[in-house]
Formats: sequence, structure tokens, C-alpha cells
Amino acid sequence: MKRPIRPKRTRLRAAAKAKGKSRPVLSPAQQKKLEALIGYTFKESEWLNRALTHPSLIDNYEGDAQFSNQRLEFLGDRVLGLVMAELLSARFPKQREGYLTQVYHKLVSGEACAEVGAQFGLRDYLFMDASMRQNQAGAYDKAVADAVEALIAALYRDGGLEAAAKFITTHWIFEAIPKTQTDTRNPKTRLSDWCGAARAPYAVYAVLEQSGPAHAPQFTVQVSVEGYQQAQATGPSKQEAEMAAADALLQQLENHD
Repeated sequence: MKRPIRPKRTRLRAAAKAKGKSRPVLSPAQQKKLEALIGYTFKESEWLNRALTHPSLIDNYEGDAQFSNQRLEFLGDRVLGLVMAELLSARFPKQREGYLTQVYHKLVSGEACAEVGAQFGLRDYLFMDASMRQNQAGAYDKAVADAVEALIAALYRDGGLEAAAKFITTHWIFEAIPKTQTDTRNPKTRLSDWCGAARAPYAVYAVLEQSGPAHAPQFTVQVSVEGYQQAQATGPSKQEAEMAAADALLQQLENHD
């Protein structure tokens, strides 16, 4: 028995459903405008469109792991880290690792990435579902921050490390670097880091004297690093005296450098 032939319209709908939706893409005018803003023309627009695709659309388009910008975001985070580490190393040749780390984490943070994306209205170019389009709750726009990291990876894939580095160097918010060089770490931690960087033995603390009444004691502590200087300080507790001594020794060591 022959199967009944379905109407042509029904057959076309079924074929389209089986084929699945095409991924969202920028119009030629949109792509040209965005490329002018970021200062790069893509050879393969697929990289750009994927970088702009939020994972909230995966189910709508029956996408796989390559559909959204999540994998590009993963790669872009590493590219950003490498480029930023090189930039800071060149920009601050005399600063210690502790300061560079402090500045690095500020510049590669989600807040910094979101601020970069806001400069050229990146949210307006993102492909996402309606609920995410309205959702900007939180300390910063995470969707934009993630897309910026994905965009860095897209630039890397399409134009190599040079293209990604040029984008970061041109568009990053380097004003986030503190004008004054402050280090908020505990002096004992800073001294320990100094010893590690100098490949010196770690600091040794010794209580030289404890004086005063029980309700108001005074501790005198000496700290020394074998092969280097030593310093003393007094404080109302052993811990505070140790921190003051460490700070005093650090000043000697750093001035000696």
C-alpha cells in the first residue's frame, strides 16, 4: 500500500525543521561598524559571530560545544593573561612581582573586561535570548566581559597573537593601574616573598625582651635573614612587633637594592 503524499508546504516545513536553524550572524553593515570600532577586519567572520553568541541560545539552536562563545572565552582569558603579563613586565621593569601581580589581577578582572566592552557598546552586538538581554544584574556586565575575552580569542584565531595584542594594547583601560604604588600585604608576607625572589633563606624571628605589666606588655623582636641585614622593633604584642620588625628590615633590604 502506497503512503499518502504530504502537501508540498508540509514537506518543506519538515525539511526545514530537520535541517535546523542557521546560527545568528551580524549583518554586513553591523560587522563593518563593529570592525571599525575594534580596529580589525576579520578574514573569517565565523570567528566574530561565534565570539558574540551567548550560551543562552544553545538550546534554541540545538547547538554543540562550538556554537556559543564559551570555548573562545576560555582561550581568550589565557591570551589576555599572556599579553598583559608581557605588557606589565615591560612597563614596570623595576617593580617586584608582588606589585605586578596586584596590577595584573585588576586589569584582567571581569570588571575591567566589561569596561573595555562598554567603550564600543558591545552588548548591542551580542546574540542572546530575551531574558538575558534584560538581565544586567551584578557588580558588572558579565555577558559583555565574557564576550570581550571571546573576542580576544577570535582575533587570535583569525589574525594571530599580533592582532590580539594590538586590540588589548589599544583598547584596554590602563587607567586602572594605581597612580601610587601601594602594597597592602602583611609585612611578614612581603618579607617572605622578598626572600623567595632573592633565593635567600627565610626570615627568622626571635623575641629579645618582654617587659611592662601584664595588662600592657611590650615585646621586642628581632628579625634576620641569613647573609643579609637584621632589624628590631617593639610592639604591644608579639605579632605586631614581628610585623614592625619585618617592615623595618624590608626598608633596609629594598634601599640596599
